[in-house]
Amino acid sequence: MEPQELAKMRKVGQALVDILKTLKKEIRIGMTGQGLAQRAQQLMKKNKVKSSIKGYLGFPAAICVSLNNELTHGIPDHRPFKEGDLVSFDVACHRKDEKGIAYHADAAMTVLLSEGKEKNDEEKKKLISVTKNALQKVIENIKPNITTTQDIGKIIEDYVQSQGYHPVKEYGGHGIGRFMHESPFVPNYKIPSERSVVIRENTAICVEPLVQIGNAEIKLSPNNWTVLSAQDQFNAHFEHTIWVGKEKVEVLTNYDE
Repeated sequence: MEPQELAKMRKVGQALVDILKTLKKEIRIGMTGQGLAQRAQQLMKKNKVKSSIKGYLGFPAAICVSLNNELTHGIPDHRPFKEGDLVSFDVACHRKDEKGIAYHADAAMTVLLSEGKEKNDEEKKKLISVTKNALQKVIENIKPNITTTQDIGKIIEDYVQSQGYHPVKEYGGHGIGRFMHESPFVPNYKIPSERSVVIRENTAICVEPLVQIGNAEIKLSPNNWTVLSAQDQFNAHFEHTIWVGKEKVEVLTNYDE
């Protein structure tokens, strides 16, 4: 990606930050996945961006909403969120420039809906913290033209396993820019050297740790979209769009600022 395209990526990233911050602020017990998705669509319209997820390979919704034992690609539905639910939402959007070229941003987070009544809240909070910290450790250690996708996977895997959890190997991050999913695949575990590539300067990537309690085995829901924990365990999911520049690494979807 050309450096001058960074400004366009930034603007889409800023729109996505507004969307995610608002969803995090407004999500509550009793809301449904469909309600959250409808709110996301309103916020996309406000920010003059469109969903990159809806229609992608036939996906039917504007965002992914995954609950508890659902790892990713959850289809928003009418189930009310309950006390103690872990809710992950993955939002990707794009905006076209004056030439009709689309620029994308992609991010995800997991929140715990709790009023402190659940006895296993602390375990869920730790899972969220570990997953988020794994993402941050990658951001802090990326060096253009040096760091490889193997390095990124090793950082995530080593840290997550040191905390007693397991990263999911079948899914991970990706390049991003004019398309939502571009090369390279960015793994959550240490891949073999022959499958690894160097992260070059002026590259946009999404780093996306997906972490489970118990082992990392997964299965596919009957809807052929939602990915589930094979052992019915809790999951957490965080993602940022990151620009790896020559001089610095910039998080384009920094919803924690």
